[in-house]
Order: sequence, then structure tokens, then C-alpha cells
Amino acid sequence: MIKRFIQNPMLSNSMYSLLGQTSFLLSNFLLFVILLQQFSQAAFGIWGLYITLISIADSIRNGMIQNGLTRLLIKQPEDEKNLVASGLLFNYAIIALSSLFFFLAADLLAKSWDSIELASLFRQSWKSLLALGSLQIMYVLCFAKGKYKTYFIINLIYFITFVVGIFVYSRTNDITFTAILNWQLIAIVPSLLYGFSQRILNIGLVKLSQVKALASFGKFIAGTNLLSLLFSKADILMIAFFLDPLAVALFHFATKIIQYVEMPLTALSQVIYPRLAASYHLKGVNELKKEYGKAVVALLALIIPGVIIINVFNMNIIQLLSSENYQGAAPLIVILSIGCLFKPWGRVFGLTLDAIGKPKINFLMLAFSLMVNIIMNYMFIPKYGVEGAALATTTSIILTVILGQFNIKRHTEINPFIEVWKDLKYKKLLILKF
Repeated sequence: MIKRFIQNPMLSNSMYSLLGQTSFLLSNFLLFVILLQQFSQAAFGIWGLYITLISIADSIRNGMIQNGLTRLLIKQPEDEKNLVASGLLFNYAIIALSSLFFFLAADLLAKSWDSIELASLFRQSWKSLLALGSLQIMYVLCFAKGKYKTYFIINLIYFITFVVGIFVYSRTNDITFTAILNWQLIAIVPSLLYGFSQRILNIGLVKLSQVKALASFGKFIAGTNLLSLLFSKADILMIAFFLDPLAVALFHFATKIIQYVEMPLTALSQVIYPRLAASYHLKGVNELKKEYGKAVVALLALIIPGVIIINVFNMNIIQLLSSENYQGAAPLIVILSIGCLFKPWGRVFGLTLDAIGKPKINFLMLAFSLMVNIIMNYMFIPKYGVEGAALATTTSIILTVILGQFNIKRHTEINPFIEVWKDLKYKKLLILKF
């Protein structure tokens, strides 16, 4: 049975994708625990704001590179080395420009909180951007070449290096923000070396025509990525504007817990997307309908247990990871977890529109979602504080996902609710037969 599992591309790719995502998130989880244990709540809030802005910059870079480079590598495998070289140049050029922006704008970005620590973090932002950008360019190359196992090992090496490095360093030194940034950067070196050894980073000559093609294609994906991330980060940015670092710390804590619950959405989307695209282009709408139902049911099956656990044991989780100062995050976790139950529907909706060649519809839906989220945060945060931000985010998720399910019927003849119900009945029948 194990042999059959390994030989099944869908199952093995899903497994390695999930394991790779788990390894990366475990390194982030270690950092999350260190920040909770070693830093004050205000300092944790400062880190939360810093990493939010870094995530936005990195999302733009990833959008400019990922889909465009993947597409070109699949279409032009004979020109792989030159494409990799052009992609790397474009990738690191964006990192350099982003780093320069944060360095020059450090004092301005930190002005509202009058925080020397925050300004210092932004001046060192090149370390975070370089570490993230280096890892993710290898992810793109792994997925484009179908090397899911290599993706997993790259993340595992990064996780082990970061864990061992931080542990050894902490035995003789105090953990500081600068030390964390340094170890994030150091930890990518073994992963890069492994990528070279597996011929992931085969480098040829840079072609400016390829760089221009990446920029032309990537600007649309970058815009969609930016809207998506702004939607997920609008609440914390508006909390930072209306409230204080302590409120940011509580909300950042709650969203990190939610992030780990949502891990299957990110990991399996990398496998679901090609199946949706292949079913539509090779077999037509009827097969796409089946894949839509399967995808939503699979993601719901993975995310529902996590939602139940964090709702039943949220106070225990808070006590285990932090201190009583973070007990105010408990209601935030409950409110945000409700939105988790709707995200599988929204994720498959977006992937399906991209798969059938209608990314503009997805972009417009994200723009609408962002507008609703900002308006609700503007209304709820001044009145209800940090819980208002959680309520605004969850409400906007539910509203836009429901609208999206009705909207997709206009473009693909899919009735999401019927297809999900069909797949549930089919799986129930299989269980009964078993």
C-alpha cells in the first residue's frame, strides 16, 4: 500500500508539498514562540507590524516572479538555464529595490509609534527579504520541474539549520531582533547549496527579453497578490493606526494561530491548481465540476479538525505558548476561526478562475473584498477595539465568499453547492460500501 501511495503522483506530490510547508511553518512557529517568551508584548507588537509590511513587499516580488517563470519554464524547457538566470536577476533586483525603500523610509515608517527598534528593523529588512526571496525562488523552480520532494528537503534543511543555530546561539547570548534576522539569513545557505547539488539552480546567460517578459506577465499576478495580502493584513495595519502595539500584539498572536490551522490550504493549493487546469482544458466543464467539488471537500476535511481544536482548547494553547498577557487573544481566535470554514470555498473559487483563464474576475473580486474589509475595519475598530477588527475580517470573508460562489456560475456553469454535495454523497457511499 505504501508503494502504491508513493507511485501515485497526486498523493505523493500532496504529501511532499504538505511536509515542505509544515517544515517551513515549524521554523516560523519556533520564531513565534521565541518572540512570545523572550520579548515584551509591546516588542511582539513591533515585530508584528514589521513582518506585516515585509510580507506585503515579498508578496509583490513573488507575484512578479512565480507564475511567469513557471509558465516560461514549462513552455521553453530547452532554454531552462537562461530562464533561471533571468529569473534570478529579476528576483534579486526586486529584493534590492525593496530593501532600499525600507532603509530610506525606516524613520518615516516608525514615526507613528516613535520606536527606535522598529526603525532599526526596517534598516535591516534586506536580511528578511533576501532570506524569503532566496527560499521562494527555489520553490518556484521545484514546482515548475515537478520536484516536490526536493522542495520538502530544502525546507527541512532550512528548519533544522534555523533551530540548531538559534538554540546554540541562545546558550551564550541574549536573543535580539538583530540575532533573529541574522539567523534567518544564515539558515538559507545550506538550502541553497542543496538546491545547487540537485541542479535546481542551473544558471545560464541572462536575456533581457526574458526579464521583460517576466515583468510584463508578473505585474498582473503581483497586483492580485497585493490585493489578497492587503485583505489579510488590512486589519493589523488599521489596528496599528487606531490602537497601540499591545493591540497589534494580541491580533498578531491570534492570526498566527489561525495561520497554522490554514496550512493545508496553502500546501494543497499547489497540487489542486494543476488538476483544475488539466480537467478543464483536457476534459471540459463536466470534469472541472467534479474537481471543484473534490477540492472544496478535501480542504474542508483538513481544516475543520483544526478549527474545532483551537476553539475547544484556545485558552490552553495561549497558556502553553505565552502568558496571561495574551488571554485577550482567545475571543479573537474564535471569531477568526469562523472565517476559516469559508476559506476553502474562496480558495477553490480563485484557483478555478485562474485555471480557466479568467484572472481578471478573481482580481476584481479581491478588490471588492479589500474594499469591504477596509470599510468594516474603519467602522468596527474605533467602536469595538481589536475584537472589532476580527469581526470585520470574518464578516467580509463570509460575505465575499458567498458572493463568489454565486458569481462563478456565470463563468463556468458550476453550481458549487451542488458539486460539493455530490462529492460528499459519493464519499459517504464509498465509506458505507467499505
